[in-house]
Amino acid sequence: MKLISSLFLILSYLNYISAQEIKSNFACEKPEERKDLPFSIDTSKHMCRKDIEDKKEGWYTTGLPLLNSDPNEGFGYGLGMFVFQNGFKSDPLFEYTPYRTKVFLQLFNTTKNAQYHQLSFDLPFFLNSKWRLRTDFYQTITPTTLYFGIGESSMNSLWYYTKNQPGAEIVNNANYSEQEQNLQYMKPGSNESPIRIHNSVQSGFSERDSFRTTDTLYNRYHIEMPQVAMSTERSFWDGRIRLVSGLRGGKNIIKTFDGKWVDAKDPLLDSFPINSSGKAPNDKTRLTEDWEANKILGYYGGYVNTLRLGIVFDTRDFEPDPNRGVFWEATFEKASKHFGSDFNFQKYFIHSKFFYSPFPNLFHKLVLASRFGFIVSSGDVPFFEYRNMWGTEGNISGLGGLRILRGYKQDRFIGRSMGFGNLEIRWKFFQFRLGDELFALNLVPFFDFGRVWDDEHKLGLIGYNYSKGLGFRIAWNQSTIIMIDYAISREDRQLFVNFNHSF
Repeated sequence: MKLISSLFLILSYLNYISAQEIKSNFACEKPEERKDLPFSIDTSKHMCRKDIEDKKEGWYTTGLPLLNSDPNEGFGYGLGMFVFQNGFKSDPLFEYTPYRTKVFLQLFNTTKNAQYHQLSFDLPFFLNSKWRLRTDFYQTITPTTLYFGIGESSMNSLWYYTKNQPGAEIVNNANYSEQEQNLQYMKPGSNESPIRIHNSVQSGFSERDSFRTTDTLYNRYHIEMPQVAMSTERSFWDGRIRLVSGLRGGKNIIKTFDGKWVDAKDPLLDSFPINSSGKAPNDKTRLTEDWEANKILGYYGGYVNTLRLGIVFDTRDFEPDPNRGVFWEATFEKASKHFGSDFNFQKYFIHSKFFYSPFPNLFHKLVLASRFGFIVSSGDVPFFEYRNMWGTEGNISGLGGLRILRGYKQDRFIGRSMGFGNLEIRWKFFQFRLGDELFALNLVPFFDFGRVWDDEHKLGLIGYNYSKGLGFRIAWNQSTIIMIDYAISREDRQLFVNFNHSF
């Protein structure tokens, strides 16, 4: 807790310094303060005059068909849709909040049966009060979830035996696709190798030349997560401070691929017309190996129900796409068998975001954006929970993937203690209207970094992994951000198409 307290003080000081610089340098023209507010709101929350003029009134809808192609999950298709109620300019709170009601619906499926369905509600200044309500419903099925181990060992570079043959040349510092391709080759099985026969996993077969297995799904498992999360927030200190409380409940259904018959390649004759490529049983997965070695909990899944508490300091002028301001939060999440959870654990998370416009007289919108986060998990934490970091504005998942370390696969690095950062330059270079719809185009170069520790007391500035890339963002009626990011790391190259800024 001493470490958490120290980081709290450091981040608070950085927030103060950043806020002072922003206040003195940003030349946003603001209208006269409203005299009819139902309660006092800090001037930092007042939107710029130009943004207020562009803001849409009343109810409106934005959305897109979702299309994606991924070798792990197949071809994906679905729909993402927002429904907003902004209120009207006569509403005194119109100038201080991006919307009065937001509803988000996503329905998404892939040809390999990955499913990502979500229904969310967000109601700031509920009934013109200082309260904010959020509710999220999720149904997630990920049949090819990646798992590279827990803790600092997951930071090791990828490696493989050439064509997956034990004793063959070891290739270190491999990229993701090379490792995946080589794990698909058949290899000699052992008497511990599993085989799935009529939905029953068997082992103990004698070792002989004709017995072949593969590691095609070595780094994978299947997880299903029906889940609901609810929170309430109360504003203080003219809206700059929010106290947050909430609940999360859900079930985690885990399936492994040990012994499953999967596609595999002949290591000798794969390139010839006549070969023995075909189906082979998948050998033990990394998840099973770690469970048998007593490295993880939660191998069979289970219920996770948590109590959530948080505090937020927020001076951003426009939450979905800030020009200026700082955001700082500290959250605590507790899972207990007293709440119906199958596990007892707790998480401590601190998270800061900074937004600064250095040249307001030269660019209508050029924002330097950054964020930093650190989490410590303790207790009987199931392996699938290490990746989950609760922020009051939404869950953040693992190091790697859409939001953090974008050049690495989702959840590439997870562990007891995790630290990360993102640096972005957001430049709006063009704005136009199509009918009543307002669009703004942005270029966003970015740089990400992060790492995990087995012991939070060894927190330091070395040993991080990095990724970089370029993003293209489309702001649709200000509150809907369409994100297209291309990221590169030493292991991979990835393209993401989704909603919202990365932070």
